[in-house]
Amino acid sequence: MDGLSASVDYLFLKDQLKDNLPTLPAIFDDLSLMLKDPNSPTHSIQEMMRSDQTLSMKVLRVANSVQYRGERQRVTDVCDAISTLGFDKIHMVILTSSVFKAFKVDNAKKLNYDPAELWKHSLGVAVASSTIAELTNIVPHQRAYSCGLVHDIGKVARLQLHPEDFCRDVGDALYDEVSMIEIERKKNSPAHDLLGCIVCQEWGLNRDVESVIRWHHEDDISKRDSAYGDEMNSLIDVVMAGNWLAHSMNYGFSGHRAAKHLSPKLKERLALDDDQVDFFKEETRESFKEFKNFLKLVERSVV
Repeated sequence: MDGLSASVDYLFLKDQLKDNLPTLPAIFDDLSLMLKDPNSPTHSIQEMMRSDQTLSMKVLRVANSVQYRGERQRVTDVCDAISTLGFDKIHMVILTSSVFKAFKVDNAKKLNYDPAELWKHSLGVAVASSTIAELTNIVPHQRAYSCGLVHDIGKVARLQLHPEDFCRDVGDALYDEVSMIEIERKKNSPAHDLLGCIVCQEWGLNRDVESVIRWHHEDDISKRDSAYGDEMNSLIDVVMAGNWLAHSMNYGFSGHRAAKHLSPKLKERLALDDDQVDFFKEETRESFKEFKNFLKLVERSVV
């Protein structure tokens, strides 16, 4: 893996992760790959859901909520759930449910950091990235959602392995008013983008997700060594913009409050001027409102 800090033994951390990281259902990667093809047939997702009864039950719980079912008869079948919720929200339920448990940290109450805030931030980035993708039509918004959802999974790994060190870095980032990645680089702590890349490899996730996690702090395309092709780099750009929006709007807390200006390189590639950035903020804020109750339903369904 390129760009590793000489003072951090990532091979050792990789071995530690094998015993500490929760498993991610295979359906996450299968669905992420399916989202590459906007013409994927509906019956494919039906079969995928039927192969995982736990996720099917969660989807049915959301579909049977008053918000979506209304006064209609109770939904008892996957096909009916798809009709009730719609394809996009089915995707969101499955992806969000798949990732939710990975954000749970043992003995979290003893820490000076609440992992639930990282979960909220990740949801915010997922929604913001999806909104940007839909408005620009650069990449499929479902893919932007799934990548945004796991972009900070390296921070979860840090919390699982060495929570006290992570919390100290959070304190330093707040005190110095800089981002977590800047503190990690300054202190030679495990970098969450590199650690997240290792998590992807351990989980066997696809190249798109891995590239977004690895490069979501790098706005210079020429330095993204393992990101190939315009579409993959556009996906990284969209999630970077979504991450910036979530930070600037204080959606959750990922470990720092340093929401700097959106990178000029990023604005240029996404063809954004200041007025468009303001428009994106407003549209993202509306998306947050729209998805707020839906996300609560999903969180209640992932017990």
